[in-house]
Amino acid sequence: MFRRLIQLLAVGCLAATGLAAPTTAHAAGPRPNFQLPFPCGETWRLATYAGHDDYDIDMTFTGGASNNRPILAAASGTVSFAGWGNSGGWYVIINHGGGWTSEYLHMISAPIVSNGQSVAVGQQLGNVGSTGNSTGPHLHHAQNRDGVKTEAYFNGVPSGITSDGSAATGPIYVNGPVSAPRNVTSANCGRTTSHDHVSDFSGDGAADVLGVTAAGLLLYYPNNGQALSAPVQIGNGWGTFKHVVAADWSGDGAADVIGVDASGLLWYYPHNGAGLSAPVQIGNGWGTFKHVMAADWSGDGKADVIGVDASGLLWYYPHNGAGLSAPVQIGNGWGTFKHVMAADYSGDGKADVLGVDAAGDLWYYPHNGAGLSAPVQIGHGWGTFKQVIASDFSGDGAADVLGVDAAGLLWYYPHNGTGLSAPVQIGNGWGTFKHVM
Repeated sequence: MFRRLIQLLAVGCLAATGLAAPTTAHAAGPRPNFQLPFPCGETWRLATYAGHDDYDIDMTFTGGASNNRPILAAASGTVSFAGWGNSGGWYVIINHGGGWTSEYLHMISAPIVSNGQSVAVGQQLGNVGSTGNSTGPHLHHAQNRDGVKTEAYFNGVPSGITSDGSAATGPIYVNGPVSAPRNVTSANCGRTTSHDHVSDFSGDGAADVLGVTAAGLLLYYPNNGQALSAPVQIGNGWGTFKHVVAADWSGDGAADVIGVDASGLLWYYPHNGAGLSAPVQIGNGWGTFKHVMAADWSGDGKADVIGVDASGLLWYYPHNGAGLSAPVQIGNGWGTFKHVMAADYSGDGKADVLGVDAAGDLWYYPHNGAGLSAPVQIGHGWGTFKQVIASDFSGDGAADVLGVDAAGLLWYYPHNGTGLSAPVQIGNGWGTFKHVM
């Protein structure tokens, strides 16, 4: 019964909410890069037993007592349940978007997160205990796709815990003997480098989406775990701006907004925790630039500004703490590119440059410490996209790619470590937006 309750909750947390256009989509998506739900370097024993239910895992610490050890989020997402159940005791369910959820049962006391809260991978949820239907301190963990259990993966590796060896529990997913226990060491280590927080308006480590509507309204769509929540208006009068971007200029971990107005002035709008503060002018003469981006090129934790001028030259303007220093040329021949983006695609803490050329091919130009290395093609068929942005939507530290196609659909292309995975639709009705970031 408790298993059925968990499945219903998992499905329910994915139910669509009435949103103002654009609306969001909840189609099944690629598996998040789940990590073992314990601190970096800890080794835990993964096991099951006859009658436990297929794919369910009991986890115990190999280095001593399990009781009261911290439990961490296996991937970023939104808490869809945090509370008490008679069988699960104190427990948490996280909705990771794309139909994926994860479960954390038998906590020692009430979870330290709450319903609706956004959590980052590695964020503490509670502590190991033995509440509910439990015979000793351990974490009961499971991963679900569209409300159906599936084999858990950790750091891209299957757990190997599949069958409980019993026909008496159900539904039966796997036939066979009880899966053998195994030890797994956590790679849930958080980011080891600075992160540029492109479009991460919430500051939770996973990029959100911001857009300027046809009416000039600036809207913020929170990332609720690889999907988008209802928009929040954070500005108006943006309809005449030539360029609008979002990145962490202040270095406080949450994206600010930077824009080039109709006169070519470059303005910085600080994120004040609730919205945007009065703008500060940080440049002029930007009116003729074909593309303008903000991302942490230097790797110091604060966004710099990068732009393609009318001659197709690519310039880097360093953030000097108070404004922008003299530009450094880092490329040429960019004048024919349809879209140019900057974000940390490599995950090394410094922004790279991506671009869609005149033929619709998508290229990644790695930041090599001094400039840009030879490009790597990571896609094609992007020529008809209205908007293309690069930001860390998954929250794993490496930028993904998002795009608005000719039909106004918003797509998320996950970065899989070597390129881009199959896209997931996360919205529609974006065709009339003047700017998307």
